[in-house]
Amino acid sequence: MSHRIRVYPHNDLFNLAHYQREGIRNKLNNGDKNGLKLDCLSCLISLAFTVEALVNFVGHKKVPNWKERDSYKDKMKKICAVSGCEYDQNVGLNKTLWDLKVLRDSVAHGKPIELETKVKSREELREKMQCSWDKNLMPEYVESTYEVVKEFECFLFDNCKISIGETLTSAVSIGK
Repeated sequence: MSHRIRVYPHNDLFNLAHYQREGIRNKLNNGDKNGLKLDCLSCLISLAFTVEALVNFVGHKKVPNWKERDSYKDKMKKICAVSGCEYDQNVGLNKTLWDLKVLRDSVAHGKPIELETKVKSREELREKMQCSWDKNLMPEYVESTYEVVKEFECFLFDNCKISIGETLTSAVSIGK
């Protein structure tokens, strides 16, 4: 029997981010801070992957000759064009999405940091030892970023006239 299969990873990735966000919320409710920054990092990485998958999904559906390997900026410009807005990485929703992309790239392409420094306190030492993404590893930042990604998804689907049913991974029998 033949089937038409459609696999859309943005759903799995967004579900992963949702699961991670719920874990963060549960830890906060239970007063458990053990590994909380790692949970935040995991969720933010999942959200970054979700945005990439959403952009590729909408591009595949709505942009003629979509090129998945184009740069992030080029893809965002094309996606924004088909959804009726202009892309500016420094403004509003797009700023948060850009910051998420930068965080993702910093983690994915992590570079060693080696330096010599003098410090007067353990706090100063901790500051010197931070990675660029450490400042974002807060539950509040995760919550607000999650909401921005959700808003972006809704914006794209609404403005590109994509129903939720069209976004789901599925298999349909097409005969023998």
